[in-house]
Amino acid sequence: MAKKIPDTMRPLFSIESDEPDSLRSQREMSDRKLEAKRVVKRLSAIVLEHYDACLPLNISLSAAELSIVTAALRDHAKGGRGELELEDCDEILSHCLTRLYEELVEEPSNILFTTATGPDSIKYDAMDPSFWIECLNLLESSNPTNRS
Repeated sequence: MAKKIPDTMRPLFSIESDEPDSLRSQREMSDRKLEAKRVVKRLSAIVLEHYDACLPLNISLSAAELSIVTAALRDHAKGGRGELELEDCDEILSHCLTRLYEELVEEPSNILFTTATGPDSIKYDAMDPSFWIECLNLLESSNPTNRS
Protein backbone atom coordinates (compact mmCIF):
# COMPACT_ATOMS: atom_id res chain seq x y z
CA MET A 1 0.00 0.00 0.00
CA ALA A 2 1.41 3.41 -1.01
CA LYS A 3 2.05 6.03 1.61
CA LYS A 4 -0.26 9.03 1.35
CA ILE A 5 1.55 12.37 1.07
CA PRO A 6 -0.18 15.23 2.88
CA ASP A 7 -1.72 17.99 0.75
CA THR A 8 -0.21 20.73 2.87
CA MET A 9 3.26 21.07 4.25
CA ARG A 10 4.64 23.23 7.00
CA PRO A 11 6.71 26.04 5.44
CA LEU A 12 10.42 25.94 6.12
CA PHE A 13 10.57 29.74 6.48
CA SER A 14 7.98 32.13 7.85
CA ILE A 15 6.61 34.92 5.70
CA GLU A 16 8.01 37.59 8.03
CA SER A 17 11.52 36.18 7.88
CA ASP A 18 13.70 34.92 5.07
CA GLU A 19 15.52 32.54 7.36
CA PRO A 20 14.74 30.27 10.28
CA ASP A 21 15.40 31.49 13.82
CA SER A 22 18.23 29.01 14.26
CA LEU A 23 20.21 30.60 11.40
CA ARG A 24 19.58 34.09 12.72
CA SER A 25 20.81 33.14 16.19
CA GLN A 26 23.88 31.47 14.67
CA ARG A 27 24.98 34.83 13.39
CA GLU A 28 24.82 36.53 16.77
CA MET A 29 28.35 36.92 18.03
CA SER A 30 29.22 36.91 21.67
CA ASP A 31 31.70 39.78 21.23
CA ARG A 32 31.31 41.50 17.87
CA LYS A 33 34.07 44.04 18.55
CA LEU A 34 36.58 41.33 19.46
CA GLU A 35 35.66 39.26 16.40
CA ALA A 36 36.02 42.31 14.14
CA LYS A 37 39.43 43.06 15.63
CA ARG A 38 40.51 39.46 14.96
CA VAL A 39 39.30 39.58 11.34
CA VAL A 40 40.84 42.99 10.60
CA LYS A 41 44.16 41.83 12.06
CA ARG A 42 44.13 38.86 9.68
CA LEU A 43 43.15 41.02 6.71
CA SER A 44 45.83 43.59 7.57
CA ALA A 45 48.46 40.86 7.58
CA ILE A 46 47.39 39.79 4.09
CA VAL A 47 47.45 43.38 2.83
CA LEU A 48 50.93 43.90 4.29
CA GLU A 49 52.20 40.69 2.65
CA HIS A 50 51.02 42.03 -0.69
CA TYR A 51 52.45 45.47 0.10
CA ASP A 52 55.87 43.90 0.71
CA ALA A 53 55.59 41.74 -2.42
CA CYS A 54 54.89 44.85 -4.52
CA LEU A 55 57.94 46.81 -3.35
CA PRO A 56 60.45 44.98 -5.62
CA LEU A 57 58.15 45.89 -8.53
CA ASN A 58 58.43 49.58 -7.58
CA ILE A 59 54.79 49.58 -6.52
CA SER A 60 53.87 51.06 -3.18
CA LEU A 61 50.25 50.24 -2.35
CA SER A 62 48.48 53.26 -0.92
CA ALA A 63 45.15 53.89 0.76
CA ALA A 64 43.72 54.76 -2.68
CA GLU A 65 44.68 51.36 -4.10
CA LEU A 66 43.36 49.57 -1.01
CA SER A 67 40.12 51.48 -1.49
CA ILE A 68 39.80 50.09 -5.04
CA VAL A 69 40.08 46.56 -3.65
CA THR A 70 37.73 47.07 -0.69
CA ALA A 71 35.09 48.69 -2.94
CA ALA A 72 35.11 45.62 -5.20
CA LEU A 73 34.98 43.31 -2.16
CA ARG A 74 31.98 45.20 -0.75
CA ASP A 75 30.21 44.95 -4.10
CA HIS A 76 30.91 41.21 -4.22
CA ALA A 77 29.58 40.77 -0.66
CA LYS A 78 26.35 42.50 -1.68
CA GLY A 79 25.88 40.04 -4.54
CA GLY A 80 27.46 42.17 -7.26
CA ARG A 81 30.20 41.20 -9.66
CA GLY A 82 32.94 42.69 -7.50
CA GLU A 83 34.87 44.18 -10.39
CA LEU A 84 37.99 46.19 -9.69
CA GLU A 85 38.07 49.74 -11.11
CA LEU A 86 41.49 49.57 -12.76
CA GLU A 87 41.13 52.05 -15.63
CA ASP A 88 43.73 54.43 -14.15
CA CYS A 89 46.20 51.67 -13.22
CA ASP A 90 49.09 50.34 -15.28
CA GLU A 91 49.48 46.61 -15.94
CA ILE A 92 51.76 45.91 -12.99
CA LEU A 93 49.60 47.76 -10.47
CA SER A 94 46.49 46.10 -11.95
CA HIS A 95 48.10 42.70 -11.46
CA CYS A 96 49.04 43.53 -7.85
CA LEU A 97 45.53 44.73 -6.99
CA THR A 98 43.92 41.75 -8.71
CA ARG A 99 46.09 39.33 -6.71
CA LEU A 100 45.19 41.10 -3.45
CA TYR A 101 41.49 41.02 -4.37
CA GLU A 102 41.65 37.32 -5.28
CA GLU A 103 43.15 36.46 -1.92
CA LEU A 104 40.82 38.64 0.15
CA VAL A 105 37.63 37.57 -1.64
CA GLU A 106 38.19 34.04 -0.30
CA GLU A 107 38.56 35.15 3.32
CA PRO A 108 34.88 35.10 4.39
CA SER A 109 34.83 31.35 3.77
CA ASN A 110 38.13 30.90 5.61
CA ILE A 111 37.18 32.81 8.75
CA LEU A 112 34.79 31.11 11.14
CA PHE A 113 33.19 32.54 14.26
CA THR A 114 33.29 30.57 17.46
CA THR A 115 30.39 30.39 19.88
CA ALA A 116 30.56 28.52 23.16
CA THR A 117 27.63 26.12 23.30
CA GLY A 118 28.59 24.52 26.58
CA PRO A 119 31.46 24.26 29.03
CA ASP A 120 33.50 22.05 26.68
CA SER A 121 31.96 22.67 23.28
CA ILE A 122 32.30 25.33 20.61
CA LYS A 123 30.21 25.93 17.51
CA TYR A 124 31.77 27.36 14.32
CA ASP A 125 29.70 29.69 12.14
CA ALA A 126 30.41 31.17 8.72
CA MET A 127 30.84 34.92 8.35
CA ASP A 128 27.75 36.96 7.58
CA PRO A 129 28.14 39.30 4.55
CA SER A 130 27.10 42.36 6.57
CA PHE A 131 29.82 41.65 9.13
CA TRP A 132 32.34 41.12 6.32
CA ILE A 133 31.47 44.59 4.98
CA GLU A 134 31.93 46.04 8.48
CA CYS A 135 35.37 44.45 8.64
CA LEU A 136 36.29 45.82 5.21
CA ASN A 137 35.29 49.30 6.37
CA LEU A 138 37.47 48.92 9.47
CA LEU A 139 40.35 47.61 7.37
CA GLU A 140 40.13 50.56 5.02
CA SER A 141 39.94 53.09 7.87
CA SER A 142 42.91 51.49 9.66
CA ASN A 143 45.02 51.86 6.47
CA PRO A 144 47.57 49.08 7.10
CA THR A 145 49.70 50.30 4.18
CA ASN A 146 50.53 53.52 6.05
CA ARG A 147 53.89 52.63 7.59
CA SER A 148 54.92 56.00 8.94
